[in-house]
This record gives sequence, C-alpha cells and structure tokens, in this order.
Amino acid sequence: MDAADEAVRIAACVRAAELARLRPHAGLDRFRTPEQQLAALVDIAADPKGCVVVATAGAPVVAGAPATSGETLVGYVAFHPPTEIESWGADRTGELVELGAIEVTPAFRGHRIAPRLLEAGFADGRFDGTVVFATLYVWHYDLQASGMTDLAYRRMLENLYRSVAMESFATSDEEVRSSAANALMARIGTRAPERVVAEFHRLRMGTHGPSRAPW
Repeated sequence: MDAADEAVRIAACVRAAELARLRPHAGLDRFRTPEQQLAALVDIAADPKGCVVVATAGAPVVAGAPATSGETLVGYVAFHPPTEIESWGADRTGELVELGAIEVTPAFRGHRIAPRLLEAGFADGRFDGTVVFATLYVWHYDLQASGMTDLAYRRMLENLYRSVAMESFATSDEEVRSSAANALMARIGTRAPERVVAEFHRLRMGTHGPSRAPW
C-alpha cells in the first residue's frame, strides 16, 4: 500500500510524553532535521499554553515494542505563545497565540491533512477567547517540492488559513513587508476580550523587529 493511502489519525493538543514516543517521518525536514523538529514540538507541548496537533500513520505505540514499530508523525501544526525574541513577544496581555508552523511530509500531501490539522486545532472553541495570528514568510515556503511560485504558494496558504476563519491583515512589520509573498493572517475569536484584540492591532501596526521564531 502506498504511504499516502494509509489511514491518518489526527489528534489535538497531544501531551509531550505522547509526542516523544512518535517517530518523525524522514520528510519532515522543512525547518530542521526530523528529530530536531520533534524535539521542538515536545517543548511546545510541554508549555501550558502550547498546543500541538499531530497527524500520525501506522500502528499505535505499544509499551515495550521495538523502536521500529509504532506511530509515525507525518504532519503537525503548532500553536504557542509569541517568543520573546520577536516583536509579538511584547504582548502585554500574555494571551495572544501564534500559529507557528504547519508541515505535512511530501509523501502524505494531497489528502487534506493540513486542513484537518487546522480544523482540529480550532475545534471545540479552543481559541475563541483570544487572537491567533500567523506570519507567512517566503523563506519557509516549500517551493521546490510544490513546484509553485512564491505568490501562488502564499495564496495557497491564505486559502488554507481562511478555511478556519483566519483573515489577512495589513501590518507595518518590515519583515512581512519585505516581500509581496509574505503576509500576516489572524483569527479574532468570537469571545476575545477587547483588550486582547486591541493589543493585536497595536503590535501589528507597531515597530516590529526580527520575527523568526525558534520553533
């Protein structure tokens, strides 16, 4: 059976210990090595405000089973607080959430895994009480594997994020504005307090510094 035809399971806000037992697919190397990426996701999951949504394939992990058996991580989306090294880390409310990364291994693309990951992430009103934002940067785009232009890839991501009610927003962030293929998107929750919404608008139109998150 082809890898892409295997059943894929989606789970939201997986605990760090459960994440650590997964085997990262060799194709999850867009941001760092698969092993390093898994370690970064474990760190996010260990944060009380972090949430990692995973797509896995293969047999569930069984205690005592050999390392070659068990579930394989084939995709993920990570939600976490803005980091201190980026301008969004100046959030005075401590309640903004960054959609930091979404990745699906090439062997499993084309099967709506990315939309399912996002749907699971926003399910049950999990982020309705805050603002979730995402910065889209051309240097993160997988242009070689996709065969798309940078602008086409941006439009593809915008359509993906709009499927969970995220919208495009103008920003004074010089890094976002450095390329027409970059963008800022956000979802303002239906129960988001006015002070949190105001803080999002203050930061998007403020003076931004480097915003490449370590995750």
